[in-house]
Formats: sequence, structure tokens, C-alpha cells
Amino acid sequence: MRTLAADTLILGARSVLRSQRNPATMISAFILPLLFFALFFVVMRRVMAAQGFDYVQLLPPTIVAQAMLFAGMSSAYYVAADRLSGITARLRSMPLHRAAPILGRSVGDLIRSLISLVPITVVGVIVGMRFDNTVGVVGFALVALAFGLVASLGMGLIGYVASSPDAAVSIASMPYLPLLMLSTGFVPVENFPGWLQPFVEWQPVTAVIDALRAFTGEGDIGSTLPVAAAWMGGLALLFAALGARAFKRTS
Repeated sequence: MRTLAADTLILGARSVLRSQRNPATMISAFILPLLFFALFFVVMRRVMAAQGFDYVQLLPPTIVAQAMLFAGMSSAYYVAADRLSGITARLRSMPLHRAAPILGRSVGDLIRSLISLVPITVVGVIVGMRFDNTVGVVGFALVALAFGLVASLGMGLIGYVASSPDAAVSIASMPYLPLLMLSTGFVPVENFPGWLQPFVEWQPVTAVIDALRAFTGEGDIGSTLPVAAAWMGGLALLFAALGARAFKRTS
């Protein structure tokens, strides 16, 4: 465990420095979530208000979850770039813990996730989103960043098998769209066809969004947080194990 922690910190520092040298990714992490928030807020607020929903409270957690998925997609790009440039082969020849490269990459993605999380939360509060107390703010941030970590671990796997960095991003966008749109993020589960509602209600993105909303007072933390934690914990362990395996076997 000490070796894993030390190797992850070293590669995490590399990931952060690499992100700093590519300011476009940081700018997009800041601007894109705000743009999506503005578009959905303007278009959907009155529609949802007519159905009795307070979109000011419901929308920001959705955009935060979306931003975490976006941040994770950068992991697919950078892992594929390292593999094609020979960096991955070089790391394999060194005495590194095999889980350290994908975990270290996730450290950089957490920075990007934080850059997305802060402005969306601030703007949400400005337009009317409220937290019950300080615990709600802290819990909201921790759940969001944990989901960003899970997304990074999952998307990083794609980088090990994609033919190019651009192909990795294209493949990573395929699970992103169905999971986000077929969730309770933008509309309640009752608005979906009956045969689709069980999937919408129990898939991981819905669980995370429901937990985020619970920390803003829209839902029960005791029932939503355990489901989200179970999803994120299980997926994190699965993705980390598969990522270590992929790193060991990648050419």
C-alpha cells in the first residue's frame, strides 16, 4: 500500500503538471458546465415549474454530475496518448505498482472536476439553490468528487484499448449520453415509458444525482446516499482492478 500511495502521488503530480500545460482543458472544464446550465435553465425551467418542480434545486446537481463525466472523459484521451507515445511502455519497465498509473491519472481529473464543481455550485446558489447546512455543502462536494473519480477510472480503461486519443474520446462519449439522458437528471422518472422506468430509477447516474439533491434538501439522505455509495464503491473497485490489469497487458 505504501508503494501504491507513493507511485500514485508521483504520477498524480505529473498529471497535474500536464493539465496545467494544456490550459484549454481547464478553460473548457470551467465554461462548458456553465453553458449547459444556462441552456437547460432557460429552456426547461418554466416547463418543469408547470409540473410542480423547482428546477432551481433540481438542475445544478444534474449539471454537476454531467461535469464529472466530462472530466472523466479526459482520462480516456490522456491514457491513449501515453500508450501511443510510448510512455506507458516506459512505465511498465519501471518498478511501479500496476494500479498507480490509472490512479495517478485520476488525480489530475479530480483537479478538473473541482474546477467544474465550484462555479456550478456558486451559480446554483446565486440563482436560488439552497443547502440546509454546512454538512450539506460538504456532502454535496464529496459525492460529486467521488463520482468524478469513478468516471475517471472507468473512462481511463477506454484509453488502453482505443486506437487513438480521438477515438478514445469518441468511445467514452457513448456511455455518457445514455446514462445521463436516461436518468432523473432532467425529468422525473414518471416521464419515461413504463418499461424504461426501472432502469432509469436504479442506474448509477440517477443514484448519484438523487444523493446530490438530497444534500440540497430535495430528498432523503438516508435512503439515497447508501445507494450512491454502493454504486460508486463497487464501480471504483472494478474499474481500478481492470485498469491495473489493462496496464499490465497493454502493448
